[in-house]
Amino acid sequence: MTRKDTLIFLILLLVSGGMLFGAFHLVKQIEQLRVTEKDLRTQGMRIELESAERMRQIEVFKRAIAQLERYQIQIPENEVDFYSWVQQELTRNGVRSNVVKPGTSPQGRRAVQVDFQGPYYSFVQTISDWRNLKVALRVSSVRMDSVDGDNAKGVAVVESVLKK
Repeated sequence: MTRKDTLIFLILLLVSGGMLFGAFHLVKQIEQLRVTEKDLRTQGMRIELESAERMRQIEVFKRAIAQLERYQIQIPENEVDFYSWVQQELTRNGVRSNVVKPGTSPQGRRAVQVDFQGPYYSFVQTISDWRNLKVALRVSSVRMDSVDGDNAKGVAVVESVLKK
């Protein structure tokens, strides 16, 4: 072998070794990139699932808010409105109010004291109707006595807040 053949052999050996080294290096990089790709796909799927879950929650919240918006509670403008709503239910149910006057209530609320007389079941219906009004009010106390058979008389105190 001559020097020229040896030199060519060494150059080919170096080129072949470099190519093998480069191939192994590229294979390792490809494996790392595949692992990274798999992690990114997994992360992307998790984000898509979380996003879909959030969208479902948003829809549930929207439906809940829509239901709440349908249930609007009115607040009496003044004491006349408040007394009117209380008296309206008594009259509608056939219960006579003997005296309607301001009652004592905690600060920030207004109360009306109603001395009533009429059929017992009509007054019970009146309490139910007060409860179902779309007005912010509550029955804070009721005292009732039997008059005769189905009739009752008593005093009810109803409270509400007023618009400022």
